[in-house]
Amino acid sequence: MPFVTARDGVRLHFEIEGDGAPLLLHLGAGCDSDLWREAGYVATLAKNYQCILFDHRGHGASDNPREVAAYHVDRFVDDIQALLDHLGIDSTHFFGWSNGLLVGSAAAAKLPARIRSLILFGAVGRPLAAAALAEATERRIAALRAGGWDWLINAFTEEEGECPAWMQDRIRATDLEQLLLWQRARLDWEITPWDLVVGTPSPSLVLVGDLEDPEHLMTEVAAGMKDGIEARLLGLGHIKSFLASDLVLPHVEAFLGNH
Repeated sequence: MPFVTARDGVRLHFEIEGDGAPLLLHLGAGCDSDLWREAGYVATLAKNYQCILFDHRGHGASDNPREVAAYHVDRFVDDIQALLDHLGIDSTHFFGWSNGLLVGSAAAAKLPARIRSLILFGAVGRPLAAAALAEATERRIAALRAGGWDWLINAFTEEEGECPAWMQDRIRATDLEQLLLWQRARLDWEITPWDLVVGTPSPSLVLVGDLEDPEHLMTEVAAGMKDGIEARLLGLGHIKSFLASDLVLPHVEAFLGNH
């Protein structure tokens, strides 16, 4: 089982499948990197790309550090740099879903020569004032501590209908503490998620489920990017849009083919 060690000593698991230009696949708050296979992405993408399936810190077979500072977005960017250095890869395409889209945007900003293009899958909200953000974060952490992953799963099912049982199992198998630490670490970011994504310098494909972005904020985000385009998946929310790989892959392949 292949691992790379991050600058802060965290061991990170990865797998490689396919040949071609590198494509780093980065998930969000739950599941392990095998989700990319289960959802139908790897079988197609590995025909033309070197797919790097990455268990980012707190996920899958990677280590689960227990300090807030370990989940600052800069640590995730350091992990990407360590992984690319370990593999001898000068630059890569990046496909990030959910929280992974924030990591991708941060990596593009801090490591511009190493990120060829970005596929950012999910949604971000408008910036909140510091006090409002802190209050919202504490509410979310309290709800997660009380309800666990089921609280988050139920929030998604209210939006878009039942999440498949096999994916619920993968989400519940993920360490919840890393999500709580990520939430607290976001309070220490020097930039808001909104500004981070809008300021993305790399060519970007913005993918979003229509139900998770009813105000079309991601349309505004893509328009504010230096080089961004948007593709919306109508009638789908956060999870079911990701699982609809048959609808997503044509957009992804066309975008990667142009970059």
